[in-house]
Amino acid sequence: MHIYFCGSIRGGRDDVALYQKIVKKCQQYGTVLTEHVSHGHLTEKGEDASLEGDKAIHDRDMKWLTMTDVIVAEVTQPSLGVGYELGRALDMQKKIFCLFRPSSGRGATYVTIK
Repeated sequence: MHIYFCGSIRGGRDDVALYQKIVKKCQQYGTVLTEHVSHGHLTEKGEDASLEGDKAIHDRDMKWLTMTDVIVAEVTQPSLGVGYELGRALDMQKKIFCLFRPSSGRGATYVTIK
C-alpha cells in the first residue's frame, strides 16, 4: 500500500517529532511516499528546490498523490500546502485521514468529517 503523509513544512515545523511517530506507524502498513516530511533536518524553508525548482517538487508530489492509496494528514499546524494537497486528494476521491490534536488550543473549524 502507498501512503501519502501530509504535514506542515513552510507553515511551521513545531510538530516534526509527532510527524516522525506517525510516519513510523504508517510504515508498518505500507510505503510512505512522503517520508521526508518527517525528517528533522527539513526546515520551514522547505526542500532545497535550487536544483529542480518548486515546479518539479509540485509535479513529483502530485504524481505521488495520484498513485497513493490513502492520505494521512496531521492538520493541527495550519498549512496552505497541506490544504492544497487535501483539496487535490478530494478531487481524486482518495481516502483521507485527518489527525488533529484538540489539546493544541487551535480551532478545528476547517476540518470536515464526511
